[in-house]
Amino acid sequence: AVVFLKRHCFKSTCGMPYRSMAPARLTSIGLTRRRPGTASWLTGLFAAAATIVIARPAFSHQAAPQPQLLRRSAVLALGLPALLTPVKGALAGDRDRDSMVLAVRRRKMPMILQTYKELKQAGAITDEFLQNDLKKFVGALEAYGSINRLAEAPDKYSKKLLKDVKEFKDLAKQKDYAQAMSMLETYRTDIPFGSGEFTWDSTLPVDLGTEA
Repeated sequence: AVVFLKRHCFKSTCGMPYRSMAPARLTSIGLTRRRPGTASWLTGLFAAAATIVIARPAFSHQAAPQPQLLRRSAVLALGLPALLTPVKGALAGDRDRDSMVLAVRRRKMPMILQTYKELKQAGAITDEFLQNDLKKFVGALEAYGSINRLAEAPDKYSKKLLKDVKEFKDLAKQKDYAQAMSMLETYRTDIPFGSGEFTWDSTLPVDLGTEA
């Protein structure tokens, strides 16, 4: 009687034979019985899907993080706050260059000016100068010329100054006083604009070695 009522109700409600649904139901039941792990796998899948659906609203209203914010976070995590400071390359580079030029100027300019003054007074390239003073004078000129560059590596300015020193040295060894002194003036005018410029009659304490 129960079976008859179930079949009769199913026919009257669905309009299709109850027998037609039986195979599908039996098939699914059979599959479930043959594969014991299927139910637990499906349960896990449904749970994961439910988690995604529940969690989705929380993330859907958040904008994706900006790339620069990610980079900033990475820099902070690495302990590199200096990289976050805006770089003022020109100003920082100028300060570094001026300090280096000044350091070499303190050590070399007094000798350069004193030797130039002695050459002017002598009016000639003497053997005494070649024997005692030329090497030290050329070394001072090279050191000061090398530091007077506008780049970290040797550039066209420092290379030109070193070329001037070499030509002066060759002219001095030939005792060509006029050309040697002219080359020294070329060397002075080839100093790039800035803290390295000087005059032969400078009275600056840093150039005379009298700086306190």
